Amino acid sequence: MGSSILDILIRDPNFPCAPYRRTGHQFYVDIMHCDGSFLEWKGIKYRKHKLAQRIHDQVEVPPGCYVVRGYAPCGNVVTQTTVVEVCCNEVVCVNLLATSPRFCFVTARLALRPELLPNVPREFIERADAALKEVVEFLPKEIHEPSPNLVEELLKAEECEKREYPKKEE
Repeated sequence: MGSSILDILIRDPNFPCAPYRRTGHQFYVDIMHCDGSFLEWKGIKYRKHKLAQRIHDQVEVPPGCYVVRGYAPCGNVVTQTTVVEVCCNEVVCVNLLATSPRFCFVTARLALRPELLPNVPREFIERADAALKEVVEFLPKEIHEPSPNLVEELLKAEECEKREYPKKEE
């Protein structure tokens, strides 16, 4: 079976077309199969794989579909997760965009919905949402981030969609 190369590069959240340049963090990646198990190949388990050049590495893998995520543990920096499919004898670029605390907090608010968390008391959800919304106001804005009002915008759009396209009775 032929092998291929994942050419992995961590990107900067404020300048996504540029390599990560905020700090001197050393990044690591996890390369997983779609079932969540870590890729093991040629005696290497790709869990906490240290990138050879801090934010860049070329990793030899067998053909397949993989879930890739990156992180810098010392600075609590994580990247967005991506899926990459690679065939035989290919070099595939894997660009992982680092996130910021602001991005994480805004995104976390999307999950704080009672219908998604039926076992969590509504008042806990409301307090958590209010606290995250308040913290976001103190964090520096990012160039590519969800709107701080994304939750409210999505809820409004959802209500509008329910009025315009009611579910059909079966």
